[in-house]
Amino acid sequence: MLFGKILIVFFLFHCVNLQLQINFYQTNWINEDHDFEHDCLNIVSYTRDQSNDRQMMSYCMSEWPSKFAIQDNNFDKKLTFFELSQQHVTSEQLYLWSAPIDLIEQYQYYLNRQSYFD
Repeated sequence: MLFGKILIVFFLFHCVNLQLQINFYQTNWINEDHDFEHDCLNIVSYTRDQSNDRQMMSYCMSEWPSKFAIQDNNFDKKLTFFELSQQHVTSEQLYLWSAPIDLIEQYQYYLNRQSYFD
């Protein structure tokens, strides 16, 4: 009987397809002279409170990237908006690839301007 339950649980977990989707907000920092939060991850939290069944929680960085030893990624090719549009990449695809929300908004603005001038 225990083996049957384990087999059923294994089968159910095997059928579940979980995908983690993370998109950061406020990634377009210009200078480090101002103290404001950046590179935020917004998470929806569901509560049992009757007045508000969900709330948005933001987790943001307050230290600037120049204080970190971040190395450039030299393995992947950096694409321009023009190259992405030539390959017919959509804003939705960027979202599904976990691109920052700011970048997705800028790319959609670029696409809108391109279609306006065509």
